[in-house]
Amino acid sequence: MTSEQASARPLDSRADIFSLGVILHELLSGRRPFRGSSQVETLHAIIHNQAPPLAGVSVWIQDILDKALAKDPKERYQHAADLALDLRRSLRVVPGATGVASVVAPARRRQWLWFGAAGIALVMVAAGWIGRAAWRPSENPLADARFSRFTDFEGSENDAAISRDGRFVVFRSDRDGSTDTWVSQVGSRNFVNLTKGTRSSVLVRNAGFAPDGSEVWLSAILGGDRMRLIPSMGGAPRPFLSEHAMEAAWSPDGSQVVFHPYDDGDPLFIADRDGSNSKQIFTLGPGEHNHFPVWSSDGQWIYFVSGQWDAREMDIWRIPTSGGTPERLTNHNSDVRYLAPLDSRTLLYVSPDQNGAGPWLWALDTERKVTRRISSGLEVYTSVDVSGDGRCLVVTVSNPTANLWSIPILDRPADEKDVKSVSLPSVRAYAPRYRGTSLFYLSSRGGGDGLWRYENGQATEIWRGADGALFEPPAVSFDGRRVAVILRKQGKRTLNLLSADGGDVRPLGTAIEVTSAASWSPDGNWIVAAGNDGKGPGLFKIPVDSGDPARLTSGAASNPLWAPDGSVIVYTGPVVSATGPLLMIRPDGTPLDAPGIRVRVNTEHYRFVPGRSELVYCQPYPRWPPRTFGYWT
Repeated sequence: MTSEQASARPLDSRADIFSLGVILHELLSGRRPFRGSSQVETLHAIIHNQAPPLAGVSVWIQDILDKALAKDPKERYQHAADLALDLRRSLRVVPGATGVASVVAPARRRQWLWFGAAGIALVMVAAGWIGRAAWRPSENPLADARFSRFTDFEGSENDAAISRDGRFVVFRSDRDGSTDTWVSQVGSRNFVNLTKGTRSSVLVRNAGFAPDGSEVWLSAILGGDRMRLIPSMGGAPRPFLSEHAMEAAWSPDGSQVVFHPYDDGDPLFIADRDGSNSKQIFTLGPGEHNHFPVWSSDGQWIYFVSGQWDAREMDIWRIPTSGGTPERLTNHNSDVRYLAPLDSRTLLYVSPDQNGAGPWLWALDTERKVTRRISSGLEVYTSVDVSGDGRCLVVTVSNPTANLWSIPILDRPADEKDVKSVSLPSVRAYAPRYRGTSLFYLSSRGGGDGLWRYENGQATEIWRGADGALFEPPAVSFDGRRVAVILRKQGKRTLNLLSADGGDVRPLGTAIEVTSAASWSPDGNWIVAAGNDGKGPGLFKIPVDSGDPARLTSGAASNPLWAPDGSVIVYTGPVVSATGPLLMIRPDGTPLDAPGIRVRVNTEHYRFVPGRSELVYCQPYPRWPPRTFGYWT
């Protein structure tokens, strides 16, 4: 019995893949993967438990089992032929390999290694590469890749980088509880925790290697320590670059380094290799961002990601190393991350597609300005890096899940025992909104996220992600009868109104390009949203029935939230590094004294407490617990 059958969900041919996985597991281990002392316990195990890993089988076979037995059908093999192909490939594993699986690539091609992280483990990938003047857009520069697992940690790994000589990999992992920076020499199976709970994470690159691989740089942390260099296998860290410096990348000859501080506009600097003689080559205005700078292979350009980070509208640009006017290379308008030059004209990176699915692995021909998705299947890629000679890659691959939890508001900090999971029939659920007896949330059946409504034990998809992926939480009216969602059409994100059952869809305030989550007024007559009307960014009141939008503020803003009593609107101001100030205005735009609170970027981290003049907010760093503050008007 499959997990969807046990949950009384619809079945398709992918249920047979699950059954094949059960048979394969039993053939290899002599026991079934899901067991219980009663039928009820067995059903619970099928729905909720992961199949135990098998001792004495290769990592490649374990990966096949894990994929076949995935709870979510979209994460399984989509066809039995794909499973059979992987089984045949597993028979060609290099003899004598321990801990990792490696597949022999065609002998007529040079070999390079691709190291990666798979959600809970780093994966090593070997691939063949033919040196060529250019790759055609119809070709995949990684067509002959072969995969091997690099780690087998419990938990997650992400944000991986590889040394120029391909000998070392550094990554972030929660193996020891806190998320730390780890390093390992390839093939050694020896992993060193460099930070041991001393540094929280940043939302861009946390670490990378100096040119000779002997040291690892650790990014500066807003409100915490500055950038440091630490010996690659552990030791005493030393200061490097300016106090706020992030994301260091050295030139191909190692003579210069590019970086940006977490200051307004994320200015790009180039300095000598030791950090001296820094010179600014580019900056943006407040609330705009430059991330992931890297050098071109010939040392003539700096590639970087630039745009409105809080709206996840970023693209790849380049600028001469001497400075000047940047040139835009892509038009994703999405959450583009982790640039990695593969050769003189090929740049690898990760980004969602136009439907919101992914992120996937992409290649950019920097001369033709042509992009192509080069990953296949449903594996989500979260970072990529390339060695200096272009023969070694490290990627992080994830199979993310999301569940909803409830935390009571008490007169004391809530304990773990107070936190309860919200049982839903959806495998993945996030961005919840309660109104009346209904719970609205985002979920996906594969591809982009759609909107779901859960009521009386039934979950209904009221907006399909296939019709337009949702990137922001829904805005639900206080009476629960109407929902506003943000849809991207022809490259522009606008508000759209629909009924609580998914009908009567119509656009709202089409002159405003909306950049983040919106919020209803208590009387249901207005929706407040952050966006741009062509005259600059700000907050706008958009009438629900008729009339023109009214500007409330000017300047960078995101995620407005209207108080239940109608007296106050709070929102996030200009974002610097990964945080922005929590600001307050009256519904007519009159500013109020702000409480001096900073919140994390890219999502809502504050909600009003029903029936009280209080707001709950998440502090900007993981170790800081949620707090409340009162407001008065």
